[in-house]
Amino acid sequence: MMKCDKIVDLRTYASINNTRKFFLDTNVLYWYTYPRFSLPNQLTRTARTYYDFIDKLITAGNPLETSVYNLTELLNVIEKNEYDIYCDLHTGIPITRKDFRKMISERTNVSKIMKTSLNNASGICKVVDFEFTQTAVNHFVDDFIEHRCDVFDYTILRHCIQSKSLNIISDDSDFSTMEKITLYTANENVLGNISL
Repeated sequence: MMKCDKIVDLRTYASINNTRKFFLDTNVLYWYTYPRFSLPNQLTRTARTYYDFIDKLITAGNPLETSVYNLTELLNVIEKNEYDIYCDLHTGIPITRKDFRKMISERTNVSKIMKTSLNNASGICKVVDFEFTQTAVNHFVDDFIEHRCDVFDYTILRHCIQSKSLNIISDDSDFSTMEKITLYTANENVLGNISL
């Protein structure tokens, strides 16, 4: 089984190198760039930890990156959350996600929120765009028993490795099974297994 070169507890990490580049995973982008996530009482302790860490990196001037594939995943998560919010506010109206997509006023609102999130992401990160190839899919299958990543995370991380963007910020425990990266995380399950 593959494992990270290094795992760093971002709660105790203090950067003294403001040229160190960091790559943001989708969960971190979601917590930092999605305006409705920071509504009162919605920013959990975990999310707050990552939010504060990104704030420190931005203040220090560290370069941040993400990928176009993380942005597509971010948009899917935002749409799902907006659908869930709508359902919570309209409990007496049974509605599917497909029905929600047909509602012009809601689709307009979701579009505005997505644009804001994308602007927020591109305001703090360089968005890396690379081709998702059949070769990448084949590598994923070839290495499948060596890691626990899904195909998108695996391909994104392989691209990070190839481009020497090795400092990854994520709460996803699957990332700890990818070699050659340094994972910055506050995930207790990952941090508890560092010595294993």
